[in-house]
This record gives sequence, C-alpha cells and structure tokens, in this order.
Amino acid sequence: MDIVVIGSGLSAIGAVKALVNNGIKPTVLDVGNVLEEDKKELIDKLHNKVPAHWTSKDREQITSNDTVKNKGSIPKKLLFGSDYFYGKSNSYAKVLSQGSMPPFSYAKGGLSAGWGAAVLPASQIDIKDWPIDHNELDKYCQIILDDLPYSSVEDGLSLNFPRMTHKNTQLQLSTRASILLDKLNKKVKLKKDDTLYGEARLLVDTTDNGCQYCGECMSGCVYNSIYKSSNDIEKLQKNGEIEYFSEHLVHRLVEEDNKVLVEFFDKNGIKQTKKFDKVFLAAGAVNSTRIILNSLKNTKKDLKLKTRGGFVVPVFSFKSLPIDWPVVNTQPSLFLEYRGDRLEHWVHVQVASDNELLLKMLGLRTMQNNFISKLKRWIANHTYLLLVNYHSDHSGTYEVKLEGDTLKTKHNPAYPQFKVLMRSWWKLFTILFKIGSIPIYPFAKLNSGSYHVGGTLPMKNDPQDFETDKLGRLKGMNNIHIVDTAVFPSLPGTTIGLLMMANSYRIVDKIFSKDKDVKNS
Repeated sequence: MDIVVIGSGLSAIGAVKALVNNGIKPTVLDVGNVLEEDKKELIDKLHNKVPAHWTSKDREQITSNDTVKNKGSIPKKLLFGSDYFYGKSNSYAKVLSQGSMPPFSYAKGGLSAGWGAAVLPASQIDIKDWPIDHNELDKYCQIILDDLPYSSVEDGLSLNFPRMTHKNTQLQLSTRASILLDKLNKKVKLKKDDTLYGEARLLVDTTDNGCQYCGECMSGCVYNSIYKSSNDIEKLQKNGEIEYFSEHLVHRLVEEDNKVLVEFFDKNGIKQTKKFDKVFLAAGAVNSTRIILNSLKNTKKDLKLKTRGGFVVPVFSFKSLPIDWPVVNTQPSLFLEYRGDRLEHWVHVQVASDNELLLKMLGLRTMQNNFISKLKRWIANHTYLLLVNYHSDHSGTYEVKLEGDTLKTKHNPAYPQFKVLMRSWWKLFTILFKIGSIPIYPFAKLNSGSYHVGGTLPMKNDPQDFETDKLGRLKGMNNIHIVDTAVFPSLPGTTIGLLMMANSYRIVDKIFSKDKDVKNS
C-alpha cells in the first residue's frame, strides 16, 4: 500500500511510528522549514563546547528575544532567537486573522521545534466527552513513552497520573526547586483527585550526552536533548524506514476510485498531485482544517477552534531561594495539579523555579554591584514563576471559515468563568501560602489562548457533519484520516503533547492491526 502522512509534528510522528511498527514504509509530505543557516552554524559551534566555555556574546546570540521587553504581554518563545517555526500567511495558504492568529507551523517537527517537552497522560475527568476509552489511550501513551527520552519519578503525581514507564531517569533538580519540593512535601497534603504535586515530567535526554545544564533551555537546546519530532523523522529517514519530502504544501485531498489524490504546491509554487491508498492528515489543527475545507469546497461553515487559556504569574517567596543559574536546567522543574469545589477539570501548574527570561527582564544576566542591581537581585532571590493552564471548557475559541482561498479566523477571548477563576486563584493562593510563598496576582499576565488548539472536527460516537468517527474520518471519506488535535473533542489543561502522539498512533494501529486480524483469519 502507498500510505502518506502529511506533516512532521507530534501527531505526525505518532502515526509514522505506528505505520513503521506495523511493517509499512510511509511517505511523509511536509513543508519542512528549518532554522536559519547562520543560527545553525552558531549552534553547531556551541554544541562542541561545554557551557562554561561559551562567551557572553554566544549566550546573547542564542537567547535574543525582543518580546521579553513587552511588559504588557507574555514573552513569545523563540528558538535561538528565531520565530521560524511559527506559521505565517503566504500566497498559497492565505490566513487572515481578526485578533491574534491561532498557532500553526510549517517547520520540520512542527511546533515541537520550540516546545517545552512537558508531558502527562490525560485524566478521565478531562476527556469524558471523548468517544475513546481512557484505558485505551493510556495503553498508547505507554507505547509512545517507551520509545522516547523521559525524565520522571514515582511521586505524588502518580496518584492520578501514572508514569507509564519503568525507566528510572530524571533531571537534576536545582537548589531552589529542591527547596520548594521539600516544602510541598512537608506542608501540603497529597490528595487523590484533588491536590497533587511532584517533579516535572519532561521528554528530555538525561544521559551524559544529553542535558548539560547550560541555563538557556527556554531558548532551545544546543545539545538537542529536548525531544522534538524532527529527531525521529531524520532517524527514520536515515534508516530507510520512511520517504520524507519537504517543500510540499498540501492544498486539498480528493477521494476517487478508492485512492486519494493529494494536491500540493511545490517549492516553485506549481500545483502538483500524487495518489495514495490512504492519507493520515497530521498538519496541525489549523492547517488540517484549511486542507479539509479546501477539499470539501464551497462550504460556508464556521468551525470552532478550541484553545487552552491560562496565565503566567510571578510568586514571591518569604525566604530567599538560592540561584544556581547558569548551571541549571531552566525547563519547568515541578508540576502542581489541583481540582476542587466548582473546579471540575484539573488546573495544571508548571513551576519555573529557575527561569533565564526572568533574569533577562530584570537585567541580571551580568554581574553589577550598584544599588539598583542589588535590589533586583534581592527580588530575583525571592521570585519564581508559574504557568497555569485551564481546560478548553474554560478558555477562549477561534471562529474559522474558508472564504475563497483565504482561511479567516476570529479570536473570541474568554477567560475562565468568574467562579472558576476565583476558585482556582484562591486554591492556588492557599497551597502556596503553606510553603511560604504568595502569587502576585496584580502582575499576572492572562492568556485567553495558547500554543495548543484543536477541536474543529471532533471525534464522536455518532458523527454528524464536520465531525469525525473514532478513526478520524469525516462522513463520505473512507481513506482520509485526520489524526491531529483537529479531532480532539476537548483539550485538557494538563499537557497534550503525549495525548497527540498516543491518539494518532492509536488510529493507525487500530486500522492496520484490524487488517492483520482479517488476513490471519
């Protein structure tokens, strides 16, 4: 069979691995934008040095980020100073946005090129509107994790969020993270289905050749220890297990004569076509929605694109917390998960005990001894950051529709309902106060959207128009399977990267394991 996967992000790699593990060599079509050449040369140079031998100029180059100066908004995450992995409107795939543009990518590896690699399985309470059995998804989460670098420990998080691995590898906690975790263990009671905390679970290489604790994780990893799906795409391509083609911008899909015609623009902007037996569409929720609407033609349908909202808030610690920077990993160090009265879904909190962007905002990346610098350092010694995420039921949406050849989006910001917001803020305050900290809510930066979107073509048990079945198929489409977050009925507040890979793997595995059963019988 000629099978194609469209895209190379987290959902795509889940589908690709399932195909390869079922004995199929798929084709992968991708736009595949990569980091600018001058930045790649710098990264290659620094990769061959230990962080202690980097110069201050080297560090400034890889962490350049002007959005840190925007005091009214959350800084935009960049990769070594580049925003190349964020998608933009172009003449072949026009996007016109009212308000903020929903996140999408044309990069090799999709948005995983610049993500934070935080993972958790989904809780049953957060996906109760899914037509998929929770235990079935957990099975595929474990399959995914068995094949990835994974930093995790058995701790309080496991009461509701099992590790799903026997690996015993973990990142070294910084001094401040260790102090905060110790305080949580002593002062905050773990309670299943209510309040959990523990070390952050991250897809990070913790071996000697992995994380080197350079202190610049929020700008990308020079040592390539933070997992991104392009790592596996390149490995599978090198091993001859897939055929990968970049500079293919897919426009639409047409089923005819039990085949699927894939129409795409090549690097010269010339429209080309290729035929396949089956298509797994994993271009990301926005791009997959664009491709499907182009494929259906003449539709006036407004679709709802769901998001996960939340906020970033600084926290003041009554006692000084030692700063290890730069000899530290600056990804989130701890997770805090909580529910409660009028909080049906889990609220997910990532604790950034050490954050170089905060030091950059305070101007403390270089040592100075004047009074202002000493005051700022005192502030830094007493401050850490939290990233708080809510379920999509409590977040904003985008309206998405196709007009001609333009995908139009309109952002409808919606912060969590007042009762949810107040209850979550109060519960977070009480937890932190027990460990000698208080969230500084007046300085919170609210975010009604996020890097995570989906739900335009949700899976249902009995799908209607613009809904998909459990294998990601729309009505009338037999060999086109949508396998990315476009088919998520809802988005948990907890991390969704693992869920993306697991669900796409599940869809492929269900199809081809069923085919195997038929052949064997």
